[in-house]
Amino acid sequence: MPQLGETVSEGTVTAWFKSPGDTVAAGENLFEIETDKVTVEVQALSGGVLSEVRVNTGETVPVGAIVAVIGEGGAVAASPPHPLRGRDEKGGKPQAHAVRDPFKLAPFAETNTPTQNYGKATAPNGLKITPLARRLIAQSGIDLAGLAQSLRAKGASRIARADVLAALSAPPSLPPSPLPGPPPQGAAPSADRVPFNTIRRQTGERLAESWQTVPHVFQAVEVDFAAVDKVRQARKADFQARHGVSLTYLPFIARAVAIAIADFPRVNARLEGEGLQLNADINLGIAVDLSHEGLVVPVLRNAGDLTVTGLAKAAARLAEKARAKGLGPDDFAGGTYTISNNGSFGTLFTAAIINPPQVAILSTDAVRKKPVVVESEAGDAIAVHPVGVVAQSFDHRAFDGAYSAAYLQRLKEVLETHDWALELG
Repeated sequence: MPQLGETVSEGTVTAWFKSPGDTVAAGENLFEIETDKVTVEVQALSGGVLSEVRVNTGETVPVGAIVAVIGEGGAVAASPPHPLRGRDEKGGKPQAHAVRDPFKLAPFAETNTPTQNYGKATAPNGLKITPLARRLIAQSGIDLAGLAQSLRAKGASRIARADVLAALSAPPSLPPSPLPGPPPQGAAPSADRVPFNTIRRQTGERLAESWQTVPHVFQAVEVDFAAVDKVRQARKADFQARHGVSLTYLPFIARAVAIAIADFPRVNARLEGEGLQLNADINLGIAVDLSHEGLVVPVLRNAGDLTVTGLAKAAARLAEKARAKGLGPDDFAGGTYTISNNGSFGTLFTAAIINPPQVAILSTDAVRKKPVVVESEAGDAIAVHPVGVVAQSFDHRAFDGAYSAAYLQRLKEVLETHDWALELG
């Protein structure tokens, strides 16, 4: 099991592309794994014959565990027990009888077909089907047309793995009673059960640990985005035409973060033993929502060396790659500071949870037009400007509130007074 990022400790095998006895070439896709951050296909490091598969589909094992053996000869070791007939959840003796578990997939060797070849990418009613969902649909034999119809009625735009798992775990439907009676007094209304996918489960575990072990402190400042918006509005059409990406507020904020961190390096650090290790590079984690199916945080490297143009293009590439499930282990490694951007959803204030070993995270929320006081030699006046809140959650062990507040004030100053026209050429 390979190391997929510095904070990943385990992975779940979701598919095997080869069976024991198959010839494997170096660099050929061997198996697929899911972690809390990424789904990735793993290539064979050397060629030979796949003599043994030690980890079945659906099993979760720690980084460094041996999952398969590739030898030079043609001898094939006995296959391990079927995952549904193997050891129980506590590692005890094998179960006497197989019990259908909708949350575990059948071994990939039974079909020996790559994930992307599992049927069509759309359902009969036009709903898109994710690759993992296609594999699970093919292996489970679930009624695709019925599932698609049910999800369409709920307003869904695609069929994801979690939807298939939820359908498999649901009890069989019964015909309605010819004379239905009133519901029992005090009975709770029925509701659909949505099982956690791997990303949601492991993200929840990691953030729960962060919340319980890191002393979080939250601070926020209100920023007048008039200087940013003046340049953004004037250049966004040309920028879209030249670079193929939208000119949002995010790259301006990312650039301001890089400038402010140069004056407050402890924000861009990590806890290490009894001290604080300052990072030489600014590698920004950019939180990306996967259509409400989970959250990933790919890393935009060397952000301090990029202009607004470079940051806009790099952030757009990362987001597109994340939503296409094309991120690899290197895309998640080395983050030193994270930006969580919820502004497109209209939020006012977000208290984000820190992603250890980082010591701080910045949240940005919606920019709205508000009345502000404009000071001039002629006196104060009221004007309508675009205003938004930027907030930082920080680890109180790394620095105190005064340091964080000073950093936020510097960030506000950069956003309000920097010559942003120079950043766009």
